[in-house]
Amino acid sequence: MTIDFTTVLTEKSLIGTLANQSMELYENCVDCDDNSCNHLSGCCSGSCLKCMDEVNYPNKRPHNGRSLYNCQKLVYYYTCRYSWKYCSEIMYALESIALDDYPYYKILSLGCGAAPDLMAFEQINSKYKKKMGYRGCDINPLWENLHKKIEAYCSENEIAKKFETKDVFDVLSEMKNFKIPFNVVIMQYLISSFPNNQRANLTSALFEGLINNVISKKRNNEPLLVIINDLDHNTLARNYFQLLLSMLKNRGFHGSVSKRHFTTRSKDYGDKSVQYKNANNKFIIPYAIEKFDCAVKCSSAQIIIEVR
Repeated sequence: MTIDFTTVLTEKSLIGTLANQSMELYENCVDCDDNSCNHLSGCCSGSCLKCMDEVNYPNKRPHNGRSLYNCQKLVYYYTCRYSWKYCSEIMYALESIALDDYPYYKILSLGCGAAPDLMAFEQINSKYKKKMGYRGCDINPLWENLHKKIEAYCSENEIAKKFETKDVFDVLSEMKNFKIPFNVVIMQYLISSFPNNQRANLTSALFEGLINNVISKKRNNEPLLVIINDLDHNTLARNYFQLLLSMLKNRGFHGSVSKRHFTTRSKDYGDKSVQYKNANNKFIIPYAIEKFDCAVKCSSAQIIIEVR
C-alpha cells in the first residue's frame, strides 16, 4: 500500500510526528565544531551529507574523517533521511507473512536507532488493531532526545514502550531473568555496524544470546518472528543469515524462513533470496524534508524467520 504523506502528516503517525520533530531539532541544533566534526579543515556546517557518506563508506573516508554517528545534528539528519526507507523495508517484510497468527506484537529491537521498525508496525497495525509493546536499545546516547519524543507519542497512543541506551549484548544478557516473552525481534543494520575484524565473533555471540535468552522463552502455542534487515552485501551482513538458521536448527527449533532482497543483483549468490517485485518507498515524502536527501528506494537484504 502507498500512503499519501500529505495526509499522514496531518493525522497522527509516529513517522510523521518524528520526522517533523527531527527537522525542527535539526534546524535548532548548533553546527558541529572542530572537536566534534573531526575534519582538519574546520567546521563542516551544512555538510551533514558529507559526514554521513564518510561514516557509510570507509574506503572513501579522508584522513581524520568521520567514522561514527557521534554528532547530535547528524543524528537528526540521519532520522530525516533514512526513516522512510527503513520503515518501508520492514513494512515489505511484514506484508509477506500471515500476521493474523500473532495475537499481539511485543517487539524487541536490537540497535533500534530512531525506531523505524516501530513506525512500520504502527502503519501495518492500522489494519489489525492489535496491542503493541516495544523495547528498543541502542548504545549511542545521541538517540536519547528522539527516544523521549517517541516515548511521548507512544504514551498518547497506548503503545507500551521502553528505550535503553545500552549495548545489545548487555540487554540480551539481562533477558535471562525476563518473565514476559517477546514474540517479535528486529535487527536493522546491526550486523553491518560491527567492526570488520570482529564481525564474525560478535554476530555469533549475538545469535547465541538471542537464542538462549529470547527465542528459547517463546510461548509454545505462538509463533516468534525474527527479522534481520541489513545491507545486501555478502561480507558485511548477508552471509551471516545462514549462521542463525544453523544455530536454530542445532538447538532443535523449527519453523519457516524466507530470504528477500530489493535491488537487482549482478549475479546469483546462491543464498536462495527472492527479489521483491517493488523497491519503491512506501511514502510520499513531503517537500520540506526532501532537502535531507531522503533515501527513496529500498535496497536491503532480509531474512524473515517464524519460529513455531
